[in-house]
Amino acid sequence: MDMDVGTTYATAAQRGPLEARRRRPRVRDWIIGIFAGAIMALLFGHGLAPEADGIALVIESFLPWLGAAIAALLMAALLSKAWFGAIPVVVAAVSWTLVFLPVLMTGAVPASAAGTSDGAAEGLTVVTQNLRAGNPDAEAAVEKLIESDADVVVLQELTGPALARITPLMDGTFGHRQLAGTVGVWSRFPLGGGEPLTLGLGWSRAVSVQLETPAGPVQLYAVHLPSVRPGEVSSRNSGLAKLTEIVEADPSPRILVVGDFNTANTDRAFAPLLATLDEARAGFGFTWPARYPATRPDHILFRGFTITGASVIASPGTDHLAALARLQPGTVRPPATPPPAEPRNPA
Repeated sequence: MDMDVGTTYATAAQRGPLEARRRRPRVRDWIIGIFAGAIMALLFGHGLAPEADGIALVIESFLPWLGAAIAALLMAALLSKAWFGAIPVVVAAVSWTLVFLPVLMTGAVPASAAGTSDGAAEGLTVVTQNLRAGNPDAEAAVEKLIESDADVVVLQELTGPALARITPLMDGTFGHRQLAGTVGVWSRFPLGGGEPLTLGLGWSRAVSVQLETPAGPVQLYAVHLPSVRPGEVSSRNSGLAKLTEIVEADPSPRILVVGDFNTANTDRAFAPLLATLDEARAGFGFTWPARYPATRPDHILFRGFTITGASVIASPGTDHLAALARLQPGTVRPPATPPPAEPRNPA
Protein backbone atom coordinates (compact mmCIF):
# COMPACT_ATOMS: atom_id res chain seq x y z
CA MET A 1 0.00 0.00 0.00
CA ASP A 2 1.33 3.48 -0.98
CA MET A 3 1.74 5.95 1.82
CA ASP A 4 1.73 9.76 1.51
CA VAL A 5 4.76 10.80 3.52
CA GLY A 6 5.42 14.26 1.92
CA THR A 7 2.14 16.10 2.51
CA THR A 8 1.05 17.71 5.72
CA TYR A 9 -2.47 18.85 6.47
CA ALA A 10 -3.62 21.65 8.72
CA THR A 11 -5.41 20.54 11.80
CA ALA A 12 -8.84 21.86 12.68
CA ALA A 13 -7.23 24.22 15.17
CA GLN A 14 -4.92 25.61 12.46
CA ARG A 15 -7.62 25.95 9.80
CA GLY A 16 -9.70 28.33 11.92
CA PRO A 17 -7.23 31.27 11.89
CA LEU A 18 -6.46 30.68 8.20
CA GLU A 19 -10.11 30.91 7.22
CA ALA A 20 -10.59 33.95 9.46
CA ARG A 21 -7.76 35.73 7.66
CA ARG A 22 -9.40 34.97 4.32
CA ARG A 23 -12.61 36.61 5.56
CA ARG A 24 -10.87 39.82 6.66
CA PRO A 25 -10.74 42.84 4.36
CA ARG A 26 -7.53 43.00 2.38
CA VAL A 27 -5.57 46.03 1.25
CA ARG A 28 -7.48 46.17 -2.04
CA ASP A 29 -10.78 46.24 -0.11
CA TRP A 30 -9.60 49.18 1.94
CA ILE A 31 -8.40 51.10 -1.12
CA ILE A 32 -11.65 50.60 -3.00
CA GLY A 33 -13.67 51.43 0.12
CA ILE A 34 -11.75 54.68 0.62
CA PHE A 35 -12.42 55.73 -2.98
CA ALA A 36 -16.12 54.88 -2.57
CA GLY A 37 -16.24 56.97 0.60
CA ALA A 38 -14.60 59.90 -1.20
CA ILE A 39 -17.20 59.71 -3.98
CA MET A 40 -20.05 59.74 -1.46
CA ALA A 41 -18.44 62.69 0.32
CA LEU A 42 -18.44 64.61 -2.98
CA LEU A 43 -22.00 63.51 -3.79
CA PHE A 44 -23.50 64.75 -0.54
CA GLY A 45 -20.93 67.29 0.61
CA HIS A 46 -20.06 69.15 -2.59
CA GLY A 47 -21.66 72.26 -1.11
CA LEU A 48 -18.77 72.40 1.36
CA ALA A 49 -16.10 72.44 -1.35
CA PRO A 50 -14.27 75.78 -1.42
CA GLU A 51 -14.80 78.09 -4.37
CA ALA A 52 -11.12 79.07 -4.34
CA ASP A 53 -9.14 77.91 -7.38
CA GLY A 54 -12.35 76.70 -9.04
CA ILE A 55 -12.62 73.54 -6.95
CA ALA A 56 -16.37 73.90 -6.33
CA LEU A 57 -17.02 74.97 -9.94
CA VAL A 58 -15.41 71.85 -11.39
CA ILE A 59 -16.99 69.44 -8.89
CA GLU A 60 -20.51 70.83 -9.19
CA SER A 61 -20.45 71.30 -12.97
CA PHE A 62 -19.59 67.65 -13.54
CA LEU A 63 -21.26 66.09 -10.48
CA PRO A 64 -23.41 63.60 -12.45
CA TRP A 65 -20.24 62.01 -13.81
CA LEU A 66 -19.57 60.56 -10.37
CA GLY A 67 -21.82 57.78 -11.68
CA ALA A 68 -19.12 56.81 -14.19
CA ALA A 69 -16.53 56.78 -11.41
CA ILE A 70 -18.77 54.50 -9.33
CA ALA A 71 -19.23 52.11 -12.26
CA ALA A 72 -15.45 51.94 -12.83
CA LEU A 73 -14.84 51.36 -9.12
CA LEU A 74 -17.42 48.57 -9.00
CA MET A 75 -15.78 46.90 -11.99
CA ALA A 76 -12.39 47.13 -10.27
CA ALA A 77 -13.84 45.56 -7.12
CA LEU A 78 -15.34 42.65 -9.03
CA LEU A 79 -12.26 41.97 -11.15
CA SER A 80 -9.96 42.04 -8.13
CA LYS A 81 -12.43 39.98 -6.04
CA ALA A 82 -12.49 42.72 -3.42
CA TRP A 83 -15.82 41.58 -2.03
CA PHE A 84 -15.63 43.70 1.12
CA GLY A 85 -14.65 46.75 -0.93
CA ALA A 86 -17.62 46.21 -3.22
CA ILE A 87 -20.07 46.84 -0.37
CA PRO A 88 -19.42 50.61 -0.01
CA VAL A 89 -19.32 50.89 -3.81
CA VAL A 90 -22.83 49.44 -4.00
CA VAL A 91 -23.94 51.88 -1.30
CA ALA A 92 -22.44 54.74 -3.38
CA ALA A 93 -24.28 53.48 -6.48
CA VAL A 94 -27.60 53.41 -4.64
CA SER A 95 -26.95 56.90 -3.28
CA TRP A 96 -26.15 58.27 -6.76
CA THR A 97 -29.35 56.71 -8.09
CA LEU A 98 -31.45 58.29 -5.35
CA VAL A 99 -29.93 61.71 -6.08
CA PHE A 100 -30.10 61.65 -9.87
CA LEU A 101 -33.03 59.34 -10.71
CA PRO A 102 -35.49 62.27 -10.51
CA VAL A 103 -33.30 64.12 -13.00
CA LEU A 104 -33.19 61.15 -15.37
CA MET A 105 -36.97 60.82 -15.19
CA THR A 106 -37.54 64.51 -16.02
CA GLY A 107 -38.90 65.18 -19.49
CA ALA A 108 -39.41 61.50 -20.25
CA VAL A 109 -41.78 62.38 -23.12
CA PRO A 110 -39.68 62.93 -26.27
CA ALA A 111 -39.95 66.40 -27.78
CA SER A 112 -41.09 64.95 -31.11
CA ALA A 113 -44.23 63.61 -29.42
CA ALA A 114 -45.36 67.07 -28.43
CA GLY A 115 -47.85 68.93 -30.55
CA THR A 116 -50.11 65.91 -31.06
CA SER A 117 -52.59 66.75 -28.33
CA ASP A 118 -55.82 68.66 -28.75
CA GLY A 119 -54.28 71.58 -26.83
CA ALA A 120 -51.26 71.85 -29.09
CA ALA A 121 -52.53 75.13 -30.53
CA GLU A 122 -51.84 76.78 -27.17
CA GLY A 123 -48.47 75.07 -26.72
CA LEU A 124 -45.18 76.90 -26.78
CA THR A 125 -41.89 75.61 -28.20
CA VAL A 126 -38.82 77.42 -26.90
CA VAL A 127 -35.21 77.07 -28.07
CA THR A 128 -32.04 78.64 -26.71
CA GLN A 129 -28.70 78.62 -28.54
CA ASN A 130 -25.31 80.12 -27.82
CA LEU A 131 -24.42 80.92 -31.41
CA ARG A 132 -20.66 81.37 -30.70
CA ALA A 133 -19.16 84.74 -31.54
CA GLY A 134 -17.66 84.72 -35.03
CA ASN A 135 -19.48 81.54 -36.08
CA PRO A 136 -18.92 81.31 -39.87
CA ASP A 137 -21.93 78.98 -40.18
CA ALA A 138 -24.37 81.21 -38.30
CA GLU A 139 -27.01 80.98 -41.05
CA ALA A 140 -26.87 77.18 -41.11
CA ALA A 141 -27.07 77.13 -37.30
CA VAL A 142 -30.27 79.17 -37.14
CA GLU A 143 -31.77 77.13 -39.99
CA LYS A 144 -31.48 74.07 -37.72
CA LEU A 145 -33.38 75.97 -35.03
CA ILE A 146 -36.08 77.04 -37.49
CA GLU A 147 -36.53 73.41 -38.53
CA SER A 148 -37.49 72.60 -34.92
CA ASP A 149 -40.75 74.59 -35.42
CA ALA A 150 -39.83 76.78 -32.46
CA ASP A 151 -42.21 79.57 -31.49
CA VAL A 152 -39.55 81.47 -29.56
CA VAL A 153 -35.79 81.44 -30.19
CA VAL A 154 -33.30 83.01 -27.77
CA LEU A 155 -29.77 83.53 -29.09
CA GLN A 156 -26.57 84.56 -27.32
CA GLU A 157 -23.22 85.84 -28.61
CA LEU A 158 -24.81 87.80 -31.43
CA THR A 159 -21.91 89.78 -32.85
CA GLY A 160 -22.29 92.35 -35.64
CA PRO A 161 -21.40 90.27 -38.73
CA ALA A 162 -23.33 87.19 -37.60
CA LEU A 163 -26.34 89.29 -36.62
CA ALA A 164 -26.36 90.98 -40.03
CA ARG A 165 -26.29 87.59 -41.78
CA ILE A 166 -29.00 85.84 -39.76
CA THR A 167 -31.44 88.75 -39.35
CA PRO A 168 -33.11 88.42 -42.80
CA LEU A 169 -33.59 84.68 -42.28
CA MET A 170 -34.89 85.01 -38.72
CA ASP A 171 -37.11 88.01 -39.48
CA GLY A 172 -38.56 86.15 -42.45
CA THR A 173 -39.61 83.27 -40.17
CA PHE A 174 -40.49 85.06 -36.95
CA GLY A 175 -42.48 88.22 -37.07
CA HIS A 176 -41.12 89.81 -33.91
CA ARG A 177 -37.63 90.59 -32.62
CA GLN A 178 -36.04 92.13 -29.52
CA LEU A 179 -32.30 92.71 -29.05
CA ALA A 180 -30.17 93.76 -26.07
CA GLY A 181 -26.41 93.70 -26.34
CA THR A 182 -25.43 90.31 -27.73
CA VAL A 183 -28.71 88.65 -26.68
CA GLY A 184 -31.65 88.36 -29.07
CA VAL A 185 -35.23 87.07 -28.98
CA TRP A 186 -37.23 86.09 -32.07
CA SER A 187 -40.88 85.14 -31.64
CA ARG A 188 -43.92 84.16 -33.68
CA PHE A 189 -45.98 85.99 -31.03
CA PRO A 190 -46.05 89.76 -30.49
CA LEU A 191 -43.45 91.14 -28.12
CA GLY A 192 -43.97 94.10 -25.82
CA GLY A 193 -42.27 96.03 -23.06
CA GLY A 194 -38.72 95.13 -24.01
CA GLU A 195 -36.25 96.21 -21.32
CA PRO A 196 -32.49 95.54 -21.39
CA LEU A 197 -31.12 94.24 -18.09
CA THR A 198 -27.57 94.75 -16.88
CA LEU A 199 -28.01 92.38 -13.92
CA GLY A 200 -25.77 94.69 -11.94
CA LEU A 201 -22.82 94.13 -14.26
CA GLY A 202 -22.69 97.50 -16.04
CA TRP A 203 -23.61 96.23 -19.52
CA SER A 204 -26.61 94.47 -21.05
CA ARG A 205 -26.48 90.72 -20.50
CA ALA A 206 -30.22 90.09 -20.65
CA VAL A 207 -33.58 91.42 -21.79
CA SER A 208 -37.05 91.28 -20.26
CA VAL A 209 -39.92 91.12 -22.72
CA GLN A 210 -43.59 90.08 -22.70
CA LEU A 211 -44.89 87.42 -25.08
CA GLU A 212 -48.50 87.81 -26.15
CA THR A 213 -49.39 84.13 -26.64
CA PRO A 214 -52.85 82.66 -27.40
CA ALA A 215 -52.94 81.39 -23.81
CA GLY A 216 -52.20 84.84 -22.40
CA PRO A 217 -49.15 86.95 -21.59
CA VAL A 218 -45.85 85.31 -20.66
CA GLN A 219 -42.97 87.23 -19.13
CA LEU A 220 -39.73 86.17 -20.81
CA TYR A 221 -36.21 86.82 -19.54
CA ALA A 222 -33.54 86.06 -22.14
CA VAL A 223 -30.13 85.92 -20.49
CA HIS A 224 -26.43 85.33 -21.03
CA LEU A 225 -24.58 85.34 -17.72
CA PRO A 226 -20.83 86.04 -17.60
CA SER A 227 -18.41 83.24 -18.39
CA VAL A 228 -16.74 81.34 -15.57
CA ARG A 229 -13.26 79.98 -15.14
CA PRO A 230 -11.58 78.33 -12.17
CA GLY A 231 -11.30 81.04 -9.54
CA GLU A 232 -13.41 83.52 -11.56
CA VAL A 233 -17.07 83.08 -10.66
CA SER A 234 -17.89 86.33 -8.86
CA SER A 235 -19.37 88.14 -11.90
CA ARG A 236 -21.50 85.11 -12.79
CA ASN A 237 -22.67 84.74 -9.20
CA SER A 238 -23.48 88.45 -8.93
CA GLY A 239 -25.51 88.40 -12.15
CA LEU A 240 -27.31 85.23 -11.13
CA ALA A 241 -28.21 86.68 -7.73
CA LYS A 242 -29.61 89.83 -9.37
CA LEU A 243 -31.61 87.75 -11.86
CA THR A 244 -33.04 85.69 -9.01
CA GLU A 245 -34.06 88.90 -7.22
CA ILE A 246 -35.88 90.15 -10.32
CA VAL A 247 -37.70 86.87 -10.92
CA GLU A 248 -38.72 86.47 -7.28
CA ALA A 249 -40.24 89.96 -7.37
CA ASP A 250 -42.12 89.31 -10.62
CA PRO A 251 -45.80 88.50 -9.91
CA SER A 252 -46.47 87.25 -13.47
CA PRO A 253 -48.36 83.93 -13.41
CA ARG A 254 -46.35 82.60 -16.35
CA ILE A 255 -42.62 83.19 -16.63
CA LEU A 256 -39.81 81.89 -18.85
CA VAL A 257 -36.13 82.44 -18.03
CA VAL A 258 -34.08 81.20 -20.97
CA GLY A 259 -30.48 81.31 -22.12
CA ASP A 260 -26.86 80.53 -21.35
CA PHE A 261 -26.43 80.74 -17.58
CA ASN A 262 -22.85 79.43 -17.55
CA THR A 263 -24.12 77.44 -14.57
CA ALA A 264 -24.93 73.75 -14.15
CA ASN A 265 -28.11 72.91 -12.29
CA THR A 266 -25.97 71.19 -9.62
CA ASP A 267 -24.11 74.45 -8.93
CA ARG A 268 -24.81 75.92 -5.49
CA ALA A 269 -25.30 79.39 -7.01
CA PHE A 270 -28.24 78.10 -9.08
CA ALA A 271 -30.24 76.72 -6.14
CA PRO A 272 -32.14 79.94 -5.25
CA LEU A 273 -33.43 80.36 -8.81
CA LEU A 274 -34.40 76.69 -9.05
CA ALA A 275 -36.37 77.13 -5.82
CA THR A 276 -38.55 79.66 -7.68
CA LEU A 277 -38.82 78.06 -11.14
CA ASP A 278 -38.92 74.59 -12.70
CA GLU A 279 -36.53 73.42 -15.41
CA ALA A 280 -37.50 71.94 -18.79
CA ARG A 281 -35.06 69.25 -19.86
CA ALA A 282 -34.92 65.56 -20.80
CA GLY A 283 -32.65 63.71 -18.40
CA PHE A 284 -29.30 65.41 -17.97
CA GLY A 285 -29.60 67.10 -21.37
CA PHE A 286 -25.93 68.09 -21.51
CA THR A 287 -25.22 70.94 -23.95
CA TRP A 288 -21.51 71.79 -23.56
CA PRO A 289 -19.11 71.28 -25.18
CA ALA A 290 -21.03 70.55 -28.37
CA ARG A 291 -18.73 67.79 -29.57
CA TYR A 292 -18.67 65.81 -26.30
CA PRO A 293 -21.37 67.27 -24.03
CA ALA A 294 -20.51 66.84 -20.37
CA THR A 295 -22.47 69.55 -18.54
CA ARG A 296 -25.52 71.79 -19.06
CA PRO A 297 -24.99 75.55 -18.77
CA ASP A 298 -28.01 76.30 -21.06
CA HIS A 299 -31.42 76.24 -19.43
CA ILE A 300 -35.12 76.80 -20.03
CA LEU A 301 -36.77 77.63 -16.70
CA PHE A 302 -40.49 78.20 -16.31
CA ARG A 303 -43.43 78.94 -14.08
CA GLY A 304 -47.07 78.29 -15.00
CA PHE A 305 -46.41 75.61 -17.64
CA THR A 306 -46.13 71.85 -17.86
CA ILE A 307 -43.38 70.25 -19.93
CA THR A 308 -44.50 67.98 -22.77
CA GLY A 309 -41.10 67.33 -24.33
CA ALA A 310 -37.47 68.38 -24.38
CA SER A 311 -34.33 67.68 -26.38
CA VAL A 312 -31.05 69.15 -27.58
CA ILE A 313 -30.12 70.20 -31.13
CA ALA A 314 -26.69 70.14 -32.79
CA SER A 315 -26.14 73.32 -34.82
CA PRO A 316 -23.21 73.94 -37.22
CA GLY A 317 -20.29 76.01 -35.97
CA THR A 318 -21.46 76.36 -32.37
CA ASP A 319 -19.71 75.17 -29.21
CA HIS A 320 -23.01 74.58 -27.38
CA LEU A 321 -25.90 72.31 -28.28
CA ALA A 322 -29.22 74.14 -28.40
CA ALA A 323 -31.76 73.32 -25.69
CA LEU A 324 -35.39 72.87 -26.75
CA ALA A 325 -38.55 72.53 -24.68
CA ARG A 326 -42.19 72.11 -25.60
CA LEU A 327 -44.54 73.51 -22.97
CA GLN A 328 -48.26 73.68 -22.37
CA PRO A 329 -50.01 76.21 -20.13
CA GLY A 330 -50.44 74.51 -16.77
CA THR A 331 -51.18 75.11 -13.14
CA VAL A 332 -49.75 78.40 -12.03
CA ARG A 333 -47.10 77.89 -9.35
CA PRO A 334 -47.24 80.76 -6.87
CA PRO A 335 -44.04 82.78 -6.67
CA ALA A 336 -41.81 82.28 -3.66
CA THR A 337 -42.47 84.86 -0.96
CA PRO A 338 -40.11 85.85 1.80
CA PRO A 339 -41.09 84.86 5.35
CA PRO A 340 -43.00 87.55 7.27
CA ALA A 341 -40.89 89.80 9.42
CA GLU A 342 -41.07 89.14 13.16
CA PRO A 343 -42.96 91.85 15.06
CA ARG A 344 -40.79 94.19 17.06
CA ASN A 345 -41.27 94.48 20.79
CA PRO A 346 -42.40 97.94 21.81
CA ALA A 347 -39.67 99.98 23.45
